[in-house]
Amino acid sequence: MLGAALAGALALVPVTSASAHDYLVSSTPTADSTVTTPLTSVSLTFNDLVLDLSGDSSSAILEVTGPDAQTTHYETGCASILSHDVSVPVALGAAGRYTMTWQIVSSDGHPVSNSIGFTYSPPAGTAAAMGSATAPSCGGAVDNSRITALPNAAAGGSEAGVNAVLIVSIAGVIVLLAIAGVAVVLVRARRRERASKKL
Repeated sequence: MLGAALAGALALVPVTSASAHDYLVSSTPTADSTVTTPLTSVSLTFNDLVLDLSGDSSSAILEVTGPDAQTTHYETGCASILSHDVSVPVALGAAGRYTMTWQIVSSDGHPVSNSIGFTYSPPAGTAAAMGSATAPSCGGAVDNSRITALPNAAAGGSEAGVNAVLIVSIAGVIVLLAIAGVAVVLVRARRRERASKKL
């Protein structure tokens, strides 16, 4: 009975660590920061290895668009994957808010994406790049229809929710095991009582 209760209890515990998607840990520039010097590249750091399915980093996409509501691209090359990091060379245009939109293949094999923003406020007289109406020909544009949006630890999200579920699940397993143990003790006590009466 105890073994069956244990098996049933463990079945209730979600497989969080194996199935959790990777999440953004930090970025350069940081989310919602103000950059006052010209940038030559932007980068993202994730909590686990970014999969390079193609072998040439084209499975990762990092786009920088702006300023403000405009959708002009300011990447000057394709994204590169190095361990936990994804980066792309850029040459920004006029001052304003820019959006970094990314798509990677998580270490669990699922494509995931999200975006963060930053404000660019260069010194007066800084040359502004023209940008491009389209992204460089690399891995393709971000396809939001097949992407799982993730919380960014760098922008206030984390794995806290996942960890909380795991803790609650483990606590539930412990409670169920305690109940099962009490039940076994009671059953054995009743059997002994019946056996003594027969004698």
